[in-house]
Amino acid sequence: MRHALVLSGIVLVAAGTLVACKPEQTASQAGTSHSFASLTIPSGSSIDITLGTALTSETANVGNLWSGTTRTASVLDGRSVIPAGSSVRGTITGVTSARKGDRAMLDLALTSFTVGSRDYSVHGTMESVVAGSPRARNLGAIGGATVAGAVIGHQVAGSSTGTIVGGLVGAGAATGVVSQTKGYQVVLKQGTPLTFTTSEAVAVRL
Repeated sequence: MRHALVLSGIVLVAAGTLVACKPEQTASQAGTSHSFASLTIPSGSSIDITLGTALTSETANVGNLWSGTTRTASVLDGRSVIPAGSSVRGTITGVTSARKGDRAMLDLALTSFTVGSRDYSVHGTMESVVAGSPRARNLGAIGGATVAGAVIGHQVAGSSTGTIVGGLVGAGAATGVVSQTKGYQVVLKQGTPLTFTTSEAVAVRL
């Protein structure tokens, strides 16, 4: 009888221990679930970046890689999904080098970004940068036209006067008049601000 009472006591203690542990296990599981929560950046979202790679239509080829960082944070539900300063990467998807009577063009795509230690694939596009367009001037691509014009002028005239004339031709080309000798290139300097628009949703783990 006494043996049975002792055994019964042991069973009750064990049952109590299991009940006490269960809430802790539940809390632990909840914490694990929370750590794998994610927020989804919807299609059509803007991602502002700062270009880290200098690009020019004179030497660029389709498929060339470029890199940069996010200029501003992407925020959803009050949380920073892609912090400012996150690494981004992309490719050149289209390029037209300057030709006589024609305008150069660069087309870029955003392909991935990094948050923490994770890389995420993304499909981001932006408007093509066309030499001499208002957008190219706003991005600072106008600078390449003046330099190209100066080089052309120096080659044609072979003097410092020719260099000045060439510089003026280049500046004129940047405002929409295409040079009749060589044309002018799109030049995107390191540090150029660009904005891409996503074409599909991306889930980012928090």
